[in-house]
Amino acid sequence: MELYVLTQAGREAIARLQREGREEDARILEYLGLLEGATVQQVAEMFQLDEAVVYDRLRSLSANRWVWRKSTKLTLF
Repeated sequence: MELYVLTQAGREAIARLQREGREEDARILEYLGLLEGATVQQVAEMFQLDEAVVYDRLRSLSANRWVWRKSTKLTLF
Protein backbone atom coordinates (compact mmCIF):
# COMPACT_ATOMS: atom_id res chain seq x y z
CA MET A 1 0.00 0.00 0.00
CA GLU A 2 1.24 3.47 -0.80
CA LEU A 3 0.89 6.38 1.60
CA TYR A 4 1.55 9.96 0.62
CA VAL A 5 3.23 12.01 3.35
CA LEU A 6 3.67 15.79 3.49
CA THR A 7 7.28 17.01 3.46
CA GLN A 8 8.70 20.16 5.04
CA ALA A 9 8.87 21.75 1.58
CA GLY A 10 5.18 20.92 1.18
CA ARG A 11 4.32 22.67 4.44
CA GLU A 12 6.13 25.76 3.22
CA ALA A 13 4.42 25.60 -0.20
CA ILE A 14 0.85 25.70 1.13
CA ALA A 15 0.73 29.49 1.56
CA ARG A 16 2.32 30.06 -1.85
CA LEU A 17 -0.18 27.76 -3.55
CA GLN A 18 -3.06 29.63 -1.91
CA ARG A 19 -1.68 32.96 -3.15
CA GLU A 20 -1.35 31.52 -6.67
CA GLY A 21 -4.98 30.37 -6.62
CA ARG A 22 -4.17 26.66 -6.48
CA GLU A 23 -6.59 26.07 -3.62
CA GLU A 24 -7.22 22.39 -4.33
CA ASP A 25 -3.51 21.52 -4.21
CA ALA A 26 -3.13 23.54 -1.01
CA ARG A 27 -6.11 21.76 0.59
CA ILE A 28 -4.68 18.34 -0.34
CA LEU A 29 -1.34 19.27 1.24
CA GLU A 30 -3.09 20.52 4.40
CA TYR A 31 -5.09 17.29 4.58
CA LEU A 32 -1.95 15.16 4.26
CA GLY A 33 -0.38 17.21 7.04
CA LEU A 34 -3.33 16.60 9.36
CA LEU A 35 -3.32 12.85 8.82
CA GLU A 36 0.46 12.44 8.67
CA GLY A 37 -0.07 10.37 5.52
CA ALA A 38 -2.99 9.16 3.44
CA THR A 39 -3.75 6.83 0.55
CA VAL A 40 -5.12 7.87 -2.83
CA GLN A 41 -8.50 6.44 -1.81
CA GLN A 42 -8.64 8.48 1.39
CA VAL A 43 -7.85 11.72 -0.41
CA ALA A 44 -10.36 10.92 -3.17
CA GLU A 45 -13.11 10.27 -0.62
CA MET A 46 -12.33 13.41 1.36
CA PHE A 47 -12.44 15.74 -1.64
CA GLN A 48 -15.04 13.75 -3.62
CA LEU A 49 -12.77 13.38 -6.63
CA ASP A 50 -12.03 10.49 -8.96
CA GLU A 51 -9.12 8.32 -7.80
CA ALA A 52 -7.33 8.73 -11.16
CA VAL A 53 -7.44 12.52 -10.80
CA VAL A 54 -6.16 12.35 -7.22
CA TYR A 55 -3.40 9.92 -8.23
CA ASP A 56 -2.21 12.28 -10.98
CA ARG A 57 -2.35 15.25 -8.62
CA LEU A 58 -0.39 13.43 -5.90
CA ARG A 59 2.24 12.35 -8.44
CA SER A 60 2.56 15.98 -9.52
CA LEU A 61 2.96 17.11 -5.91
CA SER A 62 5.51 14.34 -5.41
CA ALA A 63 7.50 15.53 -8.43
CA ASN A 64 7.70 18.96 -6.77
CA ARG A 65 9.03 17.26 -3.61
CA TRP A 66 6.06 18.52 -1.58
CA VAL A 67 4.80 14.99 -0.97
CA TRP A 68 6.74 11.82 -0.32
CA ARG A 69 5.39 8.46 -1.50
CA LYS A 70 5.92 5.82 1.16
CA SER A 71 5.38 2.14 0.37
CA THR A 72 4.31 -0.08 3.25
CA LYS A 73 3.58 -3.77 3.64
CA LEU A 74 0.14 -2.96 5.00
CA THR A 75 -2.82 -4.05 2.91
CA LEU A 76 -6.27 -2.57 2.59
CA PHE A 77 -9.10 -4.68 3.92
